[in-house]
Amino acid sequence: MSLYSVSLTCLHTAIGGYTGSLFFFFLKKERLAEFLFITAFVLHTISQISRGWFIGIFTPNAIFEGVFFLPWCLAFLVLGLRLFIKDRDLGYTALILILFLSLIALIYPKGIFPPSPKVKTIFSPLFHFSEILAHAFFGLGAWFSLLYLQGKENARIFHSMVIWGFIFYSIAQVVGAIWCYLGWANLFNWSDRHMQSATVWCFYAAFLHLRFLPAWDMKKKALFSLAGFILLLFFSYSSHFSEMNMLRLGGN
Repeated sequence: MSLYSVSLTCLHTAIGGYTGSLFFFFLKKERLAEFLFITAFVLHTISQISRGWFIGIFTPNAIFEGVFFLPWCLAFLVLGLRLFIKDRDLGYTALILILFLSLIALIYPKGIFPPSPKVKTIFSPLFHFSEILAHAFFGLGAWFSLLYLQGKENARIFHSMVIWGFIFYSIAQVVGAIWCYLGWANLFNWSDRHMQSATVWCFYAAFLHLRFLPAWDMKKKALFSLAGFILLLFFSYSSHFSEMNMLRLGGN
């Protein structure tokens, strides 16, 4: 069996596991839901690692491609939250978001972009890793914002999620500037991709400064957080969908 087949089979099975976990969570079968979640995450991890070997040599950027890495990051963070929040139910509800993004990954081309000299530096995978991890934090922040707006007081955790997202997104901007300089001899390009990144950073920087405005209570901040992730998804997936017909290696 090829690594492509292994990756695809594990991804399908992982999505099935996430679906089963969510189903049994709603049935209050917590142990079975947790077992399926952990099993699905392990299979998801195998699928991601397998992507790195699609073309016969290890290419870390294939592991960190946003469409596939974002659902994995969300699952990783949800599992980690079990150690820090008392109400585990809040974390498990995020399986809905994980499943939605995983289904997009399922219909997306599975191959990888041909490697170029610009991606051989360590700063390239570091950029993609930190950026997509930030997206996952922002995504959980938006999810907990939605729960908070529905009257679940414990969902105030959304503010912490956004802060961690901003930290990793800021790291991504610095690492990305270094990678940009090494590859294109500039720290910043006036391209759509760079302008979108700058827009997202400024948006969440504004979110962090809302604490200085007394009129912005937690409900308004929750709406702001939700709007930020919608903006982020629009930028990210409009770019991903525009790349669907580009040449790829190692998959369909």
